[in-house]
Amino acid sequence: MRPGPRWAFVATTLACLLTINGAVMAGNTTWDRNARWLEEQITVCAGGNDEDACRYFPARALARLFGLAEFCSGGNCMSASEIAAKVAAGGEWSLLGPATDQKILTQAQDMAVGGLAVIAVRVWGDMGLVALVMPGKLFPSQSWKHEVPISTGARVDKPSASIYGKGLNFLFADPTKVTLYVHK
Repeated sequence: MRPGPRWAFVATTLACLLTINGAVMAGNTTWDRNARWLEEQITVCAGGNDEDACRYFPARALARLFGLAEFCSGGNCMSASEIAAKVAAGGEWSLLGPATDQKILTQAQDMAVGGLAVIAVRVWGDMGLVALVMPGKLFPSQSWKHEVPISTGARVDKPSASIYGKGLNFLFADPTKVTLYVHK
């Protein structure tokens, strides 16, 4: 006995549902699950009423997104300059290179798409800025004259300039002072 047209319809419908369900599950990344929290943290920081939201954003975000508790102990978290010093020392973090190199920017974006924790760091004096590279496509930057990764980051020095889902060039004016790292 041959399956009839009704069986073909059921099989096709089932295959479509499995494909859609697989696509939905594939889109359920740590970034997807935490998008609302990340945006809320950036909004609170940008409001300028909670300096801790800005100061500890990178440490809290790395812990929440990737389970990297190395920057927070209990309720105490490291600032961006402390994080920068720790990642520059090596250990669990590998240097990718300077933000002036298109190959490094592309590699950082590819690694973020692959699910790795990738950060961009700038240190000046006792201040610092750490941005998390987000998965997605590269963004053309006229000021950097490169395609740059999209990112999220909180600025302690200028909270209203904190970003979510914009190119690294929105946080860092000068790519010659920015270094990228990946967690091993």
